[in-house]
Amino acid sequence: MARTIRIRRIDVDELEIVRELALVIWPKCYRNIIGPDRVDAMLAVLYATDNLEREMVQDGHTFWIVRVDRTDVGYASAYREGGRLWLKKLYVRDEFRGLGLGKALMETALEHFAVEDAITAPAIELALYVNKDNAPAISYYLRSGFKVEAEVPVQMGPYIFTDYVMQRGLQ
Repeated sequence: MARTIRIRRIDVDELEIVRELALVIWPKCYRNIIGPDRVDAMLAVLYATDNLEREMVQDGHTFWIVRVDRTDVGYASAYREGGRLWLKKLYVRDEFRGLGLGKALMETALEHFAVEDAITAPAIELALYVNKDNAPAISYYLRSGFKVEAEVPVQMGPYIFTDYVMQRGLQ
């Protein structure tokens, strides 16, 4: 039986869906990278609905949810800064990885911002931050055409980590 996959942009009143997905995805994704105690503390800060709302309303982030059949299984957010389109969040539940959902979320963000590019100068690259110890994500991004541009300290919630800035050209 074929699965129905749907990606949709969400509004502020639906950010609770993102928070609920993060509570499922983050512990599995980051438990062995940053430790369970830090995961809980970071989730409490980064995925508080008021922080997500600030990202959307004040910082100009756009959010999408991907649904498979009747289940929300992942989310993404992105924003534009100068010539860069930043992929801020890209997460899919473990049991739904390998279906092309991450790629579909990235393409949705690119298509969304291409409409804005018709008004302004087009973005020339897609960029993101990824924890330098997150080998599965780094491998995925390298396979998706990204290259490591820099290694930088990043504060997430109360903790400081080392991330890679990864980017790929859009032209």
